[in-house]
Amino acid sequence: MRAILLVDQRPSTAGLMRTYLRADGYDVDHTPDPGEAIEYAAQAQYSLVLTDLVMREMSGIDLYREIRSYDVRVRFVFMLEPSPDALKLMGSLERNDVIKKEPLSMNEVICKVRAALC
Repeated sequence: MRAILLVDQRPSTAGLMRTYLRADGYDVDHTPDPGEAIEYAAQAQYSLVLTDLVMREMSGIDLYREIRSYDVRVRFVFMLEPSPDALKLMGSLERNDVIKKEPLSMNEVICKVRAALC
């Protein structure tokens, strides 16, 4: 089973995604806190980190850099809500690695996760 670390600051969205991802056969850990996500990733082997791009404590890009500094194999998919901050951060990302959260499509989430893990 492939393990996913979900870093989402909205409990309702995280709960929905966790339910769908688990139904698709993934083991999913969730935290809304990017600092805690760094601790989780240091202690466990994740195949994928599914994270918000814009967060209060740090950006998804900063989280990516921190985790990839000690785990170069983990994949990342970023979720974004349209905003000026998100658009600035999105410039360096591949379109295949980005999920729009509004409107959130669980089919898109599952497809992007599957594609990232191929």
